[in-house]
Amino acid sequence: MEDKMKEKIGKHWSSETNQKNSNRDRWWKSPTIIRHINQTICGEPLDGWNAAGIKLAKRVLSKQKILELGLSVGSGNGMKELNLLENDLVHKFICFEFSEDRISQGRENAKNKGLSDRIIFLNEDFFESIYASKKYDMVFWDNSLHHMMDAFVAVEKSYEVLRKGGIFFCNDFVGKNQFQWSDMELAIVNGVRASLDNKIFQNPNGENFQRIVGKPTIEWMNNTDPSEAADSQSIIPAIEKVFSKPIIVPTGGLIYHLCLNDILVNIEEDSNLLKYLLQMDDETIKMGMTQYAFALGIK
Repeated sequence: MEDKMKEKIGKHWSSETNQKNSNRDRWWKSPTIIRHINQTICGEPLDGWNAAGIKLAKRVLSKQKILELGLSVGSGNGMKELNLLENDLVHKFICFEFSEDRISQGRENAKNKGLSDRIIFLNEDFFESIYASKKYDMVFWDNSLHHMMDAFVAVEKSYEVLRKGGIFFCNDFVGKNQFQWSDMELAIVNGVRASLDNKIFQNPNGENFQRIVGKPTIEWMNNTDPSEAADSQSIIPAIEKVFSKPIIVPTGGLIYHLCLNDILVNIEEDSNLLKYLLQMDDETIKMGMTQYAFALGIK
């Protein structure tokens, strides 16, 4: 990847990191949605992001000891990796991240949890690093694989650096490249939004939210973050090609992600409306319109 592009991506995510927003306006801020996703993955409405994935990974490992060394590409502030350390799935992580601000946050988070000796953050491109020739017991992709410019190359490299018996752990966006939603996806999303009460579109911070959702232009995507969903549609085919009999669980998102962005702030956490919308999301999975998926592969 060119240095200018790395710098652009790093600055974008540093900017995102420094924007303070405590509103519950995205699906990952909703405990109810997280429990729903975990239920989809492992059959139990567990609390906490990746709780279901950790449960499945430990089930696959059975009586094996804790995985010694994990690799994470695009680790952000490291909280997801620290979660795996705290749950004794992995003993140590080497993390790669382009945003210096997120790396600073990650080191501070590790210090606060007393885990600084078990996690290393590097402001480097993993694929050009000396660490790309080492072997790992886990390769961890959490909403970062969809930022790879070539999903097949990233998944193949993940397989290559895994030790025999190592785990490929992925929880990621697998929807349309560069958010170029299909007409059917937009019809479903906007049909749902059209049925919602006007008060749900009232923005607590100012001008009301738009009722109609569209797709961004390619120019806007490239100017904002050229890595965003660059090759996301290829993630599942790549995993199926590279790993033998991987576990792949579509986890939805057409409704809880695309439809509820921003307006989620006005939908109560334990409301019947949110429960109904999540049931609707399950129906879109059956129609093959998932935007997210969990995957577990063994080398």
